[in-house]
Amino acid sequence: MIITVDTVYQILIYICTYLLGMAFAGSFLGRAWMGNVDVFLHKTLKMEVTVGKYFYWKYFCNVKDPPKPKHLAQPKNLADQLVCKFLDL
Repeated sequence: MIITVDTVYQILIYICTYLLGMAFAGSFLGRAWMGNVDVFLHKTLKMEVTVGKYFYWKYFCNVKDPPKPKHLAQPKNLADQLVCKFLDL
């Protein structure tokens, strides 16, 4: 398969169309749906979960059981343990 400029252009158009469609659907379906899709993509693509993403999913998108960051799932040091106790994680 020969990759041409036209092929790359078509792929970029598909990606942009997909992202615009997701944003459009999210405006109708709401934050919870977009948060669940984001969690699904993070699990599927095995992306790193940050503390900010965790709080965004849990408190803004109201996702029931979002994946926790590795250092908060099993806290080892005192600071992480205090954060987990304080936030009831």
